[in-house]
Amino acid sequence: MKNKKFLLGLTILWCVIAIAAIGGATYAWFSFNPYTNVEPMSSTISSGGIALLISTQENGDFGIQCSLPRSVSGSLHPVSTADLDHFYEAAGQTRQGISNRFENADNAVEDSTIHGVFYLQSLTDDCDVYFYRSGMDFGNDPQMLATLRLGMKITVEDTTYTYIFRLDNMGNTSSADRLQTISAPGNVVRSITDNKEAVFTADPSKALADYFAVPGTGEDNRPGRGNASLFTLNANQVAKVEYWLYLEGCDENCTNNVQE
Repeated sequence: MKNKKFLLGLTILWCVIAIAAIGGATYAWFSFNPYTNVEPMSSTISSGGIALLISTQENGDFGIQCSLPRSVSGSLHPVSTADLDHFYEAAGQTRQGISNRFENADNAVEDSTIHGVFYLQSLTDDCDVYFYRSGMDFGNDPQMLATLRLGMKITVEDTTYTYIFRLDNMGNTSSADRLQTISAPGNVVRSITDNKEAVFTADPSKALADYFAVPGTGEDNRPGRGNASLFTLNANQVAKVEYWLYLEGCDENCTNNVQE
C-alpha cells in the first residue's frame, strides 16, 4: 500500500454569525421567530506538496478555493436528525415544556439549515483528509457552539462516510445554558410514529477535534496526522461532500438564548 501524504486538509469557514431575535416562546422548539444571519466565507484548501483541489461542480474547474454553495433563507430553525437522511421538528409540548409531538421536516431543510455540496480532488498522489483547526471559525458565542451541529456526507466512488460533529471544542461553552426539552436527554429523533411521537436514539455526534490535523511545524510547516482522518482520496479521485450546519433541537443547550 502506498504511504499516505501527511495532511493537505480541508478547511471550511463559516466565519460571521450574527444573531437577532424577535420574540419567541419559552423553549427552543417553539422559538418561531429566530433570525440567525450566517455569512459563510470561502472554503480554502491548505497548501502543501500535493494538490488537493475544490470545486462546486463535479466536472467543473477545480482550484484551491471556492465560494461555498448554500441555500438558506437567513434563518436557522431547530431540527433533529440521527443520520442526515431525515430531519424532524417539534409540533407540540407538555405544560412542563417537554416536546411530545413531532413532524417530518425534510421539506423544510433548505429553509432551516445551511446546506450545500462541493467536490474535492486529489492530484498526483494519495492523501488522507483532515480538518485544519486554524482555518475554521464558527463564531465564539458559547450557546451557538454548544447547539450547532456540522453534518457531512462524503462520497468517494461507492463508499459514503456520514459524520455529525459537535462544535463545542471550537470555543469555551462552559457558560452555555442547559434546559431539558425532550423526555430522554442525550438523544435525538430517529423517526416518528403515525401518532407523531418521537422514536429517540442516542446522539451520534462526534467531537470535531478528533479529526483535526496536527498544526504544522518545522521549515516546511507541514501539518501532521491527527487522531482520525475523514477519508482517503487516491490520486485523481473526486469526492462529493454534502454538508449541513444546523441547530440540534434536542440538545439541552438549544434554548432561546441561542437566538439572543
